[in-house]
Amino acid sequence: MKRLVPTIASFAVALAACAGSGVAVIGDAAIQPSAPDPVLEIVVVAGDDGGRVAAAEVAMDRGPLVTDESGVASVDWNGEPLQFAVSAPGFETAAADVVEYPEESEGRVEVTLAPLVLEGTVVGPDQRPLPATEVSLNGRAAVTDAAGRFSLTRALPGEIAASRPAWETGTASWDGEVREVTVTMQPKEIHALRVSGDKAADPKVWGELLDLAATSKVNAFVVDTKDESGWVFRETSVPLVEEAGSLNESFMYDVEQVLRDMDEAGLYKITRVTTFQDNFVPKVRPEWAIRNEDTGGIWQNAKGIRWLDPTDRNSWEYPLALAVESCELGFDEIQFDYVRFPSDGDIRTVQVDGGYNEEVRTTTIHAFLTEAHKRLNPLGCAVAADIFAITLTSDWDEGIGQRPELLSQAIDVLSPMIYTYTYGPGWGGFDNPNEHPVEVVSQALDAGIPRLQGFSIYRPWIQTWQLDAGEILQVQAAVEERDLGWMIWSANTLYDSSFLPPE
Repeated sequence: MKRLVPTIASFAVALAACAGSGVAVIGDAAIQPSAPDPVLEIVVVAGDDGGRVAAAEVAMDRGPLVTDESGVASVDWNGEPLQFAVSAPGFETAAADVVEYPEESEGRVEVTLAPLVLEGTVVGPDQRPLPATEVSLNGRAAVTDAAGRFSLTRALPGEIAASRPAWETGTASWDGEVREVTVTMQPKEIHALRVSGDKAADPKVWGELLDLAATSKVNAFVVDTKDESGWVFRETSVPLVEEAGSLNESFMYDVEQVLRDMDEAGLYKITRVTTFQDNFVPKVRPEWAIRNEDTGGIWQNAKGIRWLDPTDRNSWEYPLALAVESCELGFDEIQFDYVRFPSDGDIRTVQVDGGYNEEVRTTTIHAFLTEAHKRLNPLGCAVAADIFAITLTSDWDEGIGQRPELLSQAIDVLSPMIYTYTYGPGWGGFDNPNEHPVEVVSQALDAGIPRLQGFSIYRPWIQTWQLDAGEILQVQAAVEERDLGWMIWSANTLYDSSFLPPE
Protein backbone atom coordinates (compact mmCIF):
# COMPACT_ATOMS: atom_id res chain seq x y z
CA MET A 1 0.00 0.00 0.00
CA LYS A 2 1.44 3.40 -0.96
CA ARG A 3 1.76 5.72 2.00
CA LEU A 4 0.07 9.11 1.92
CA VAL A 5 2.74 11.74 2.67
CA PRO A 6 1.49 15.09 3.92
CA THR A 7 3.44 18.14 2.65
CA ILE A 8 3.79 21.71 3.72
CA ALA A 9 2.90 24.56 1.42
CA SER A 10 5.85 26.62 0.25
CA PHE A 11 6.42 29.84 2.04
CA ALA A 12 7.10 32.84 -0.23
CA VAL A 13 8.47 35.53 2.01
CA ALA A 14 11.16 38.03 0.80
CA LEU A 15 14.18 38.33 2.98
CA ALA A 16 14.52 41.81 4.42
CA ALA A 17 17.91 43.45 4.62
CA CYS A 18 18.80 44.59 8.06
CA ALA A 19 21.24 47.47 8.70
CA GLY A 20 23.35 47.07 11.78
CA SER A 21 24.04 49.93 14.11
CA GLY A 22 27.78 49.33 14.12
CA VAL A 23 30.17 50.10 11.20
CA ALA A 24 33.60 48.62 10.60
CA VAL A 25 36.18 50.98 8.98
CA ILE A 26 39.11 49.71 6.94
CA GLY A 27 41.30 52.54 5.69
CA ASP A 28 39.05 55.21 4.29
CA ALA A 29 36.16 52.76 3.47
CA ALA A 30 33.25 52.08 5.73
CA ILE A 31 31.98 48.44 5.67
CA GLN A 32 28.52 47.64 6.95
CA PRO A 33 28.51 44.43 9.16
CA SER A 34 26.56 41.46 7.70
CA ALA A 35 23.32 40.46 9.45
CA PRO A 36 23.27 36.98 11.08
CA ASP A 37 21.27 34.30 9.34
CA PRO A 38 17.72 34.10 10.69
CA VAL A 39 16.68 30.92 12.47
CA LEU A 40 14.01 28.61 11.06
CA GLU A 41 12.04 26.75 13.74
CA ILE A 42 10.44 23.47 12.69
CA VAL A 43 7.48 22.68 14.95
CA VAL A 44 6.25 19.06 14.83
CA VAL A 45 2.62 18.45 15.79
CA ALA A 46 0.65 15.17 16.20
CA GLY A 47 -2.29 14.92 13.83
CA ASP A 48 -4.51 13.03 16.24
CA ASP A 49 -4.46 15.19 19.37
CA GLY A 50 -2.58 18.32 18.26
CA GLY A 51 0.18 17.82 20.80
CA ARG A 52 3.85 18.54 20.14
CA VAL A 53 6.02 15.59 19.16
CA ALA A 54 9.32 15.43 21.00
CA ALA A 55 12.32 13.42 19.74
CA ALA A 56 11.10 13.54 16.14
CA GLU A 57 13.90 13.18 13.59
CA VAL A 58 14.26 15.87 10.95
CA ALA A 59 16.39 14.63 8.04
CA MET A 60 17.96 17.18 5.66
CA ASP A 61 21.11 17.63 3.56
CA ARG A 62 22.77 19.75 6.23
CA GLY A 63 22.51 16.92 8.72
CA PRO A 64 19.85 15.48 11.00
CA LEU A 65 18.03 17.36 13.72
CA VAL A 66 15.90 16.13 16.64
CA THR A 67 12.99 18.05 18.14
CA ASP A 68 13.32 19.07 21.76
CA GLU A 69 10.81 18.49 24.56
CA SER A 70 8.59 21.21 23.13
CA GLY A 71 8.58 19.55 19.70
CA VAL A 72 10.84 22.16 18.07
CA ALA A 73 14.03 21.81 16.00
CA SER A 74 15.97 24.88 14.87
CA VAL A 75 18.21 25.47 11.86
CA ASP A 76 19.90 28.58 10.46
CA TRP A 77 18.24 29.92 7.33
CA ASN A 78 20.93 30.65 4.72
CA GLY A 79 18.58 31.88 2.05
CA GLU A 80 18.52 28.61 0.14
CA PRO A 81 15.32 26.49 -0.23
CA LEU A 82 15.20 23.76 2.38
CA GLN A 83 13.81 20.28 1.96
CA PHE A 84 13.47 17.86 4.85
CA ALA A 85 11.53 14.83 6.10
CA VAL A 86 10.14 14.39 9.61
CA SER A 87 9.65 11.00 11.23
CA ALA A 88 8.74 9.76 14.70
CA PRO A 89 7.83 6.36 16.14
CA GLY A 90 4.11 5.70 15.75
CA PHE A 91 3.65 8.30 13.01
CA GLU A 92 3.71 8.43 9.24
CA THR A 93 6.75 10.23 7.75
CA ALA A 94 6.03 13.72 6.41
CA ALA A 95 8.07 15.63 3.81
CA ALA A 96 8.35 19.41 3.69
CA ASP A 97 9.75 22.02 1.29
CA VAL A 98 10.42 25.59 2.48
CA VAL A 99 11.25 27.90 -0.41
CA GLU A 100 11.40 31.27 1.33
CA TYR A 101 11.77 32.31 4.93
CA PRO A 102 8.37 32.53 6.67
CA GLU A 103 8.44 36.08 8.03
CA GLU A 104 4.68 36.16 8.67
CA SER A 105 4.90 33.23 11.06
CA GLU A 106 7.99 34.66 12.74
CA GLY A 107 10.23 32.01 11.28
CA ARG A 108 8.16 29.02 12.30
CA VAL A 109 7.10 26.13 10.09
CA GLU A 110 4.58 23.63 11.45
CA VAL A 111 4.70 20.01 10.30
CA THR A 112 1.76 17.76 11.15
CA LEU A 113 2.45 14.04 11.48
CA ALA A 114 -0.41 11.66 10.85
CA PRO A 115 -0.52 8.86 13.45
CA LEU A 116 0.34 5.46 12.11
CA VAL A 117 -2.80 3.29 12.35
CA LEU A 118 -2.75 -0.49 12.41
CA GLU A 119 -6.06 -2.16 11.74
CA GLY A 120 -6.89 -5.82 12.02
CA THR A 121 -9.27 -8.60 12.84
CA VAL A 122 -9.18 -11.30 15.50
CA VAL A 123 -10.66 -14.64 14.44
CA GLY A 124 -10.96 -18.18 15.71
CA PRO A 125 -9.55 -21.20 13.87
CA ASP A 126 -12.67 -21.38 11.70
CA GLN A 127 -12.31 -17.67 10.82
CA ARG A 128 -15.33 -16.60 12.88
CA PRO A 129 -14.66 -13.10 14.26
CA LEU A 130 -14.06 -12.76 17.99
CA PRO A 131 -15.60 -9.65 19.57
CA ALA A 132 -14.69 -8.14 22.95
CA THR A 133 -11.10 -9.37 22.61
CA GLU A 134 -8.31 -7.34 24.16
CA VAL A 135 -5.50 -6.52 21.72
CA SER A 136 -2.18 -5.01 22.76
CA LEU A 137 1.01 -3.96 21.01
CA ASN A 138 3.93 -2.18 22.65
CA GLY A 139 1.78 -0.44 25.22
CA ARG A 140 -1.07 0.40 22.85
CA ALA A 141 -4.36 -1.39 23.52
CA ALA A 142 -7.78 -1.82 21.94
CA VAL A 143 -10.85 -4.05 22.20
CA THR A 144 -12.37 -5.70 19.14
CA ASP A 145 -15.86 -4.70 18.05
CA ALA A 146 -18.76 -7.01 17.16
CA ALA A 147 -17.06 -7.88 13.87
CA GLY A 148 -13.78 -8.74 15.58
CA ARG A 149 -12.16 -5.55 14.27
CA PHE A 150 -9.59 -3.43 16.11
CA SER A 151 -7.55 -0.31 15.46
CA LEU A 152 -4.30 0.73 17.15
CA THR A 153 -3.07 4.29 16.70
CA ARG A 154 0.59 5.29 17.00
CA ALA A 155 1.39 1.60 16.67
CA LEU A 156 5.00 0.44 16.88
CA PRO A 157 6.37 -2.73 15.26
CA GLY A 158 6.42 -5.76 17.50
CA GLU A 159 4.36 -8.69 18.74
CA ILE A 160 0.58 -8.29 18.77
CA ALA A 161 -1.16 -10.15 21.59
CA ALA A 162 -4.90 -10.94 21.66
CA SER A 163 -6.57 -12.29 24.80
CA ARG A 164 -10.08 -13.29 25.85
CA PRO A 165 -11.49 -15.68 28.47
CA ALA A 166 -11.52 -19.39 27.54
CA TRP A 167 -9.00 -18.87 24.72
CA GLU A 168 -5.25 -19.22 24.41
CA THR A 169 -3.45 -15.94 23.82
CA GLY A 170 -3.17 -15.26 20.11
CA THR A 171 -0.07 -13.58 18.69
CA ALA A 172 1.10 -12.12 15.41
CA SER A 173 4.29 -10.28 14.46
CA TRP A 174 3.97 -6.86 12.89
CA ASP A 175 6.82 -5.31 10.91
CA GLY A 176 5.42 -1.79 10.81
CA GLU A 177 4.85 -1.89 7.07
CA VAL A 178 1.54 -3.60 6.37
CA ARG A 179 -1.57 -1.80 7.57
CA GLU A 180 -3.91 -4.78 8.02
CA VAL A 181 -3.29 -7.88 10.11
CA THR A 182 -5.28 -10.93 11.18
CA VAL A 183 -4.68 -12.54 14.57
CA THR A 184 -5.90 -16.13 14.87
CA MET A 185 -6.74 -17.52 18.30
CA GLN A 186 -7.23 -21.07 19.52
CA PRO A 187 -9.73 -22.02 22.26
CA LYS A 188 -8.35 -23.63 25.37
CA GLU A 189 -8.74 -27.39 25.03
CA ILE A 190 -10.26 -28.31 28.36
CA HIS A 191 -10.58 -31.85 29.72
CA ALA A 192 -12.62 -31.56 32.89
CA LEU A 193 -14.24 -33.62 35.62
CA ARG A 194 -17.40 -32.55 37.41
CA VAL A 195 -16.93 -32.33 41.19
CA SER A 196 -20.08 -32.16 43.31
CA GLY A 197 -20.05 -29.74 46.22
CA ASP A 198 -20.06 -32.45 48.89
CA LYS A 199 -17.05 -34.18 47.30
CA ALA A 200 -15.12 -30.91 47.11
CA ALA A 201 -15.77 -30.68 50.86
CA ASP A 202 -14.34 -34.17 51.51
CA PRO A 203 -10.53 -33.86 51.95
CA LYS A 204 -9.91 -37.51 51.09
CA VAL A 205 -11.94 -37.47 47.89
CA TRP A 206 -10.63 -34.05 46.92
CA GLY A 207 -7.05 -35.24 47.32
CA GLU A 208 -7.75 -38.31 45.20
CA LEU A 209 -9.22 -36.14 42.46
CA LEU A 210 -6.14 -33.93 42.44
CA ASP A 211 -3.92 -37.03 42.21
CA LEU A 212 -6.05 -38.33 39.34
CA ALA A 213 -5.69 -35.06 37.45
CA ALA A 214 -1.94 -35.05 38.01
CA THR A 215 -1.54 -38.41 36.27
CA SER A 216 -4.04 -37.94 33.44
CA LYS A 217 -5.10 -35.64 30.65
CA VAL A 218 -7.52 -33.88 32.99
CA ASN A 219 -6.68 -30.17 33.21
CA ALA A 220 -9.84 -28.73 34.78
CA PHE A 221 -12.53 -29.32 37.40
CA VAL A 222 -16.13 -28.17 37.35
CA VAL A 223 -16.96 -27.56 41.01
CA ASP A 224 -20.54 -26.91 42.10
CA THR A 225 -21.38 -23.56 43.64
CA LYS A 226 -25.12 -24.21 43.40
CA ASP A 227 -26.60 -27.55 42.35
CA GLU A 228 -29.81 -28.62 40.64
CA SER A 229 -31.80 -28.62 43.88
CA GLY A 230 -30.68 -25.11 44.76
CA TRP A 231 -28.16 -26.04 47.47
CA VAL A 232 -25.18 -23.69 47.79
CA PHE A 233 -21.95 -25.38 48.89
CA ARG A 234 -19.67 -22.53 49.94
CA GLU A 235 -19.70 -19.45 52.12
CA THR A 236 -21.26 -16.50 50.36
CA SER A 237 -22.17 -12.89 50.98
CA VAL A 238 -25.24 -13.10 48.73
CA PRO A 239 -28.04 -12.27 51.24
CA LEU A 240 -30.72 -14.39 49.62
CA VAL A 241 -28.81 -17.60 50.38
CA GLU A 242 -29.34 -17.14 54.11
CA GLU A 243 -32.90 -15.92 53.68
CA ALA A 244 -33.84 -18.90 51.51
CA GLY A 245 -31.98 -21.37 53.73
CA SER A 246 -30.12 -22.80 50.74
CA LEU A 247 -26.63 -22.99 52.28
CA ASN A 248 -25.72 -26.66 52.64
CA GLU A 249 -23.99 -26.43 56.00
CA SER A 250 -23.44 -30.21 56.16
CA PHE A 251 -21.32 -30.24 53.00
CA MET A 252 -19.48 -26.94 52.58
CA TYR A 253 -16.09 -26.72 50.95
CA ASP A 254 -13.44 -24.12 51.69
CA VAL A 255 -13.55 -22.22 48.41
CA GLU A 256 -10.28 -20.39 48.98
CA GLN A 257 -8.45 -23.67 49.66
CA VAL A 258 -10.10 -25.35 46.69
CA LEU A 259 -9.02 -22.51 44.41
CA ARG A 260 -5.46 -22.58 45.79
CA ASP A 261 -5.24 -26.33 45.25
CA MET A 262 -6.45 -26.00 41.68
CA ASP A 263 -4.01 -23.20 40.96
CA GLU A 264 -1.12 -25.19 42.39
CA ALA A 265 -2.13 -28.14 40.22
CA GLY A 266 -2.35 -25.92 37.12
CA LEU A 267 -6.05 -26.66 36.65
CA TYR A 268 -8.54 -24.48 34.82
CA LYS A 269 -11.17 -23.51 37.39
CA ILE A 270 -14.84 -23.81 36.44
CA THR A 271 -17.79 -23.47 38.78
CA ARG A 272 -21.33 -24.60 38.07
CA VAL A 273 -24.28 -22.40 38.99
CA THR A 274 -27.75 -23.79 38.37
CA THR A 275 -29.97 -21.00 37.21
CA PHE A 276 -33.75 -21.33 37.13
CA GLN A 277 -34.39 -24.72 38.74
CA ASP A 278 -34.30 -23.91 42.45
CA ASN A 279 -36.27 -25.47 45.28
CA PHE A 280 -35.48 -22.77 47.86
CA VAL A 281 -35.81 -19.23 46.55
CA PRO A 282 -39.38 -19.63 45.21
CA LYS A 283 -40.50 -20.29 48.79
CA VAL A 284 -39.33 -16.86 49.94
CA ARG A 285 -39.84 -15.05 46.63
CA PRO A 286 -43.02 -16.65 45.26
CA GLU A 287 -43.54 -13.66 42.97
CA TRP A 288 -40.39 -14.74 41.09
CA ALA A 289 -41.53 -18.33 40.63
CA ILE A 290 -43.18 -20.14 37.76
CA ARG A 291 -46.86 -20.47 38.69
CA ASN A 292 -49.27 -23.34 38.18
CA GLU A 293 -51.99 -22.00 35.91
CA ASP A 294 -54.54 -24.51 37.22
CA THR A 295 -53.99 -24.11 40.96
CA GLY A 296 -52.49 -20.63 41.17
CA GLY A 297 -49.70 -21.98 43.38
CA ILE A 298 -46.02 -22.46 42.66
CA TRP A 299 -45.42 -24.88 39.79
CA GLN A 300 -43.31 -27.99 40.42
CA ASN A 301 -41.72 -30.41 37.99
CA ALA A 302 -42.02 -34.20 38.02
CA LYS A 303 -39.53 -34.41 40.91
CA GLY A 304 -41.39 -31.80 42.95
CA ILE A 305 -38.73 -29.13 42.41
CA ARG A 306 -39.72 -25.51 41.98
CA TRP A 307 -38.53 -23.15 39.27
CA LEU A 308 -37.77 -19.46 39.04
CA ASP A 309 -39.53 -17.65 36.20
CA PRO A 310 -36.93 -16.88 33.49
CA THR A 311 -39.15 -14.09 32.10
CA ASP A 312 -39.04 -12.23 35.43
CA ARG A 313 -35.78 -10.30 35.41
CA ASN A 314 -35.86 -10.05 39.19
CA SER A 315 -35.19 -13.79 39.30
CA TRP A 316 -31.98 -13.31 37.34
CA GLU A 317 -30.23 -11.40 40.08
CA TYR A 318 -29.80 -14.36 42.41
CA PRO A 319 -27.81 -16.67 40.08
CA LEU A 320 -25.97 -13.68 38.62
CA ALA A 321 -24.91 -12.52 42.08
CA LEU A 322 -23.52 -15.98 42.87
CA ALA A 323 -21.76 -16.01 39.48
CA VAL A 324 -20.15 -12.60 39.93
CA GLU A 325 -19.02 -13.52 43.43
CA SER A 326 -17.51 -16.77 42.12
CA CYS A 327 -15.61 -14.88 39.46
CA GLU A 328 -14.29 -12.38 41.97
CA LEU A 329 -13.16 -15.25 44.19
CA GLY A 330 -10.94 -16.55 41.40
CA PHE A 331 -12.78 -19.03 39.17
CA ASP A 332 -11.86 -18.83 35.49
CA GLU A 333 -15.24 -19.77 34.08
CA ILE A 334 -18.85 -19.67 35.24
CA GLN A 335 -21.03 -22.46 33.88
CA PHE A 336 -24.77 -21.90 34.02
CA ASP A 337 -26.81 -25.09 34.21
CA TYR A 338 -30.61 -25.32 33.97
CA VAL A 339 -30.48 -22.04 32.08
CA ARG A 340 -33.72 -22.84 30.33
CA PHE A 341 -37.43 -23.34 30.78
CA PRO A 342 -38.59 -26.58 32.44
CA SER A 343 -38.74 -29.73 30.33
CA ASP A 344 -40.52 -32.26 32.57
CA GLY A 345 -43.63 -32.30 34.68
CA ASP A 346 -46.99 -30.94 33.57
CA ILE A 347 -45.71 -28.29 31.17
CA ARG A 348 -49.28 -27.48 30.14
CA THR A 349 -49.86 -25.75 33.48
CA VAL A 350 -46.72 -23.56 33.37
CA GLN A 351 -47.55 -19.89 33.83
CA VAL A 352 -44.86 -17.22 33.46
CA ASP A 353 -45.02 -13.44 33.43
CA GLY A 354 -43.75 -12.87 29.92
CA GLY A 355 -45.53 -15.39 27.74
CA TYR A 356 -44.64 -18.94 26.83
CA ASN A 357 -44.20 -19.17 23.06
CA GLU A 358 -40.94 -20.09 21.34
CA GLU A 359 -39.94 -16.53 20.54
CA VAL A 360 -40.34 -15.47 24.17
CA ARG A 361 -38.45 -18.50 25.43
CA THR A 362 -35.46 -18.15 23.08
CA THR A 363 -35.11 -14.38 23.47
CA THR A 364 -35.39 -14.71 27.26
CA ILE A 365 -32.59 -17.25 27.61
CA HIS A 366 -30.46 -15.32 25.14
CA ALA A 367 -31.05 -12.11 27.08
CA PHE A 368 -30.11 -13.70 30.40
CA LEU A 369 -26.84 -15.09 29.04
CA THR A 370 -26.04 -11.82 27.30
CA GLU A 371 -26.42 -10.05 30.64
CA ALA A 372 -24.24 -12.67 32.32
CA HIS A 373 -21.53 -12.19 29.70
CA LYS A 374 -21.75 -8.41 30.08
CA ARG A 375 -21.14 -8.68 33.83
CA LEU A 376 -18.61 -11.51 33.95
CA ASN A 377 -16.35 -11.05 30.93
CA PRO A 378 -14.98 -7.69 32.12
CA LEU A 379 -14.05 -9.43 35.38
CA GLY A 380 -11.98 -11.94 33.39
CA CYS A 381 -14.36 -14.90 33.51
CA ALA A 382 -15.58 -16.95 30.59
CA VAL A 383 -19.31 -17.68 30.50
CA ALA A 384 -20.64 -21.14 29.65
CA ALA A 385 -24.07 -22.74 29.45
CA ASP A 386 -25.19 -26.36 29.55
CA ILE A 387 -27.65 -27.09 26.76
CA PHE A 388 -29.72 -30.08 25.68
CA ALA A 389 -27.87 -32.02 23.00
CA ILE A 390 -31.08 -32.50 21.04
CA THR A 391 -31.06 -28.76 20.25
CA LEU A 392 -28.03 -29.38 18.00
CA THR A 393 -30.20 -31.37 15.61
CA SER A 394 -33.66 -29.96 16.31
CA ASP A 395 -35.41 -27.34 14.21
CA TRP A 396 -37.01 -25.68 17.24
CA ASP A 397 -36.19 -24.83 20.85
CA GLU A 398 -37.65 -28.08 22.26
CA GLY A 399 -39.81 -25.95 24.54
CA ILE A 400 -36.87 -24.85 26.70
CA GLY A 401 -35.62 -21.69 24.97
CA GLN A 402 -32.27 -23.03 23.76
CA ARG A 403 -31.15 -22.53 20.14
CA PRO A 404 -27.41 -22.88 19.36
CA GLU A 405 -27.51 -20.22 16.66
CA LEU A 406 -28.76 -17.57 19.06
CA LEU A 407 -26.88 -18.61 22.18
CA SER A 408 -23.57 -18.77 20.29
CA GLN A 409 -23.85 -15.00 19.88
CA ALA A 410 -24.09 -14.42 23.62
CA ILE A 411 -21.45 -16.42 25.52
CA ASP A 412 -18.08 -18.12 25.26
CA VAL A 413 -18.85 -21.83 25.67
CA LEU A 414 -21.86 -24.01 24.84
CA SER A 415 -21.81 -27.41 26.53
CA PRO A 416 -24.25 -29.86 24.97
CA MET A 417 -25.00 -32.76 27.29
CA ILE A 418 -24.54 -35.61 24.81
CA TYR A 419 -25.66 -38.52 26.96
CA THR A 420 -26.45 -41.42 24.68
CA TYR A 421 -28.76 -43.13 27.18
CA THR A 422 -31.21 -40.23 26.73
CA TYR A 423 -31.78 -41.03 23.06
CA GLY A 424 -34.72 -43.27 22.25
CA PRO A 425 -34.88 -46.33 19.95
CA GLY A 426 -34.43 -45.42 16.31
CA TRP A 427 -32.41 -42.28 16.88
CA GLY A 428 -29.74 -41.99 14.20
CA GLY A 429 -30.94 -45.26 12.72
CA PHE A 430 -29.92 -47.28 15.79
CA ASP A 431 -32.27 -49.62 17.62
CA ASN A 432 -30.40 -48.80 20.83
CA PRO A 433 -28.41 -45.56 20.49
CA ASN A 434 -26.68 -46.19 23.81
CA GLU A 435 -24.85 -49.06 22.15
CA HIS A 436 -23.38 -46.62 19.61
CA PRO A 437 -21.99 -43.77 21.73
CA VAL A 438 -19.28 -42.69 19.30
CA GLU A 439 -21.71 -42.47 16.40
CA VAL A 440 -24.34 -40.59 18.42
CA VAL A 441 -21.85 -38.08 19.81
CA SER A 442 -20.29 -37.58 16.39
CA GLN A 443 -23.69 -37.02 14.74
CA ALA A 444 -24.66 -34.45 17.37
CA LEU A 445 -21.45 -32.45 17.04
CA ASP A 446 -21.36 -32.61 13.25
CA ALA A 447 -24.91 -31.28 13.14
CA GLY A 448 -24.28 -28.61 15.76
CA ILE A 449 -20.94 -27.15 14.69
CA PRO A 450 -22.28 -25.51 11.48
CA ARG A 451 -25.03 -23.87 13.55
CA LEU A 452 -22.59 -21.74 15.52
CA GLN A 453 -23.16 -18.20 14.28
CA GLY A 454 -21.41 -16.22 16.99
CA PHE A 455 -18.17 -16.56 18.92
CA SER A 456 -19.06 -19.57 21.10
CA ILE A 457 -17.21 -22.85 21.04
CA TYR A 458 -18.58 -26.27 21.93
CA ARG A 459 -17.26 -28.21 24.89
CA PRO A 460 -19.59 -31.19 25.36
CA TRP A 461 -20.47 -33.14 28.46
CA ILE A 462 -19.98 -36.88 28.03
CA GLN A 463 -21.31 -39.63 30.26
CA THR A 464 -19.77 -42.40 32.32
CA TRP A 465 -22.95 -44.21 33.28
CA GLN A 466 -23.78 -47.27 31.12
CA LEU A 467 -20.52 -46.99 29.17
CA ASP A 468 -17.38 -49.01 29.73
CA ALA A 469 -13.89 -47.53 29.87
CA GLY A 470 -13.15 -48.29 26.24
CA GLU A 471 -16.30 -46.57 25.04
CA ILE A 472 -15.62 -43.48 27.16
CA LEU A 473 -12.13 -43.23 25.68
CA GLN A 474 -13.52 -43.61 22.16
CA VAL A 475 -16.02 -40.82 22.77
CA GLN A 476 -13.23 -38.57 24.06
CA ALA A 477 -11.24 -39.29 20.91
CA ALA A 478 -14.22 -38.51 18.67
CA VAL A 479 -14.63 -35.13 20.40
CA GLU A 480 -10.93 -34.33 20.17
CA GLU A 481 -10.89 -35.21 16.45
CA ARG A 482 -13.13 -32.18 16.03
CA ASP A 483 -10.62 -30.02 17.94
CA LEU A 484 -12.91 -29.73 20.96
CA GLY A 485 -12.44 -30.27 24.66
CA TRP A 486 -14.72 -32.37 26.83
CA MET A 487 -16.12 -32.63 30.34
CA ILE A 488 -17.05 -35.89 32.04
CA TRP A 489 -20.19 -36.00 34.14
CA SER A 490 -20.55 -38.24 37.14
CA ALA A 491 -23.48 -37.62 39.47
CA ASN A 492 -21.52 -39.14 42.36
CA THR A 493 -18.08 -37.81 41.33
CA LEU A 494 -16.77 -41.32 40.72
CA TYR A 495 -13.93 -41.56 38.22
CA ASP A 496 -11.48 -44.23 37.18
CA SER A 497 -8.03 -43.87 35.65
CA SER A 498 -9.00 -46.57 33.13
CA PHE A 499 -11.02 -44.04 31.13
CA LEU A 500 -8.76 -41.04 31.70
CA PRO A 501 -5.85 -41.09 29.25
CA PRO A 502 -2.40 -40.21 30.62
CA GLU A 503 -1.11 -36.69 30.17
